Amino acid sequence: MQLSVILPAVVGMLASLAGVTLGGVLTRRAQAQQWSRDRLTHACLLIMNESSRIQIALHRYQRGKDRPDWVSWNEALATIVLTAPSGLVQAALAIDETFWRTTDEIEAGQASSGQDWERIRASIEAARLAFANRARRELAGRSDVVTRLAARPRPLARRDLAAPPDSGGAGPVGLSGEG
Repeated sequence: MQLSVILPAVVGMLASLAGVTLGGVLTRRAQAQQWSRDRLTHACLLIMNESSRIQIALHRYQRGKDRPDWVSWNEALATIVLTAPSGLVQAALAIDETFWRTTDEIEAGQASSGQDWERIRASIEAARLAFANRARRELAGRSDVVTRLAARPRPLARRDLAAPPDSGGAGPVGLSGEG
């Protein structure tokens, strides 16, 4: 057989094998990156969900109810530690630190009034908001920041729950001072 016939066939086979191998490597890398991103997204959602649950549980604890169950929160922290870059881990640990401080204040009797809870809630929500904005940067490359969490309404000048004079006492007025 002639070399001019065999050589192109061998080169064609080698080029095909190289293309398939390179395509496999690139696909594997893309799938691994997507899997890692999905895990990070899941870990961030766990932190947001569990931190909300713990915040509610701490408020109940402050009002004399049972101590919060920390298992799910600790699992969420472990997940973020294993999947996230250090800046995101530090933001999650800052939430955890506010939870520890809050628990200590409640147990020391230093957080018994409504004003105390407002101060505590503000520090927890600030830490949660910092985490959310950090997660937005990591997950979506967002440089804009959110200024409040969706579950928390804007502060109102006042809440007027008395019935209006012309309603005949039929229910609350609603929110006043909003424009």
